[in-house]
Amino acid sequence: MTERLKAHISLLIATLLFGGNYWVSKILVDILSPNQLVFFRTLGAAALFAFVYFLGNRPKLNKSELLRLFVAGIFGIVLNQILFFSGLQYTTPVDTAIIHVSNPIIVLVLSLVFLHTKLSWWKIAGIFIGAIGASILVLYQKDFQFNPQTIKGNLMILGNTTAYAIFLVIMKPILKKYDTITTMFWVYIFATIMIVPYTLHDVQAIDWQALWGWPMLSLFYIIVLVTFGAYFLIIYSLGRLSAPVVSFYIYLQPLIAAIIATIIGVQSLNWVNGLAASLIFLGVYFVNRPTKPATL
Repeated sequence: MTERLKAHISLLIATLLFGGNYWVSKILVDILSPNQLVFFRTLGAAALFAFVYFLGNRPKLNKSELLRLFVAGIFGIVLNQILFFSGLQYTTPVDTAIIHVSNPIIVLVLSLVFLHTKLSWWKIAGIFIGAIGASILVLYQKDFQFNPQTIKGNLMILGNTTAYAIFLVIMKPILKKYDTITTMFWVYIFATIMIVPYTLHDVQAIDWQALWGWPMLSLFYIIVLVTFGAYFLIIYSLGRLSAPVVSFYIYLQPLIAAIIATIIGVQSLNWVNGLAASLIFLGVYFVNRPTKPATL
């Protein structure tokens, strides 16, 4: 199995985890505030990355690289998570999914400008075809809405997905020199230093007894599988694929969420879902179409 194929499989697993995250998080939204969720996700993932980091011999980073990882922590963890959970307070999951569709396009533009990434026309076409498919999937919902009450939340979600795009572009060059565990350890250490003081007041108000049972299992899923596992798989893949290709897999998340909704009986699939899925998978084909090495 080639490294490129391993990277795509890792991205698919990460996407499956993210696709299920919305349904798992529904158990927690009435128990924990956005800041409390950010605290648990950041501190939990930092502890896991630290545990794995200290199991082996890791390279020493110079000051310029530590600065880059500090900035990555600001955008990829602090701003990304705070804006995401805060935005969900004011907007709908459907609006959030629509706005997240812009992420691969933002990454594409940033990569072309700052990383001088060379992409074939097939990959660019695949990204936009996937965007159309994902947009159809999330727009064809009864609770779709853009109104004055959701503008604040939508702006936060736009900031969230932009911060994540910047994170991917920042991380790409440093992953050519260092392993995934080393980079993510420092990213989460820096993020924790910033998150803990910001969320400490909210954490003191947690009703710990309310977390026993399914809420605790949901936290385990979000911290261990989504925040630690999925982030690890994404950064691993980013070291082997271009940032636009990695971000493309975001298009699969609404499709996975729709499939899960069908399985649990919340909604049923129809021809619109099929059309959207076809466009997304056509985009996947174009993005992964063999090209000259220089165009990846």
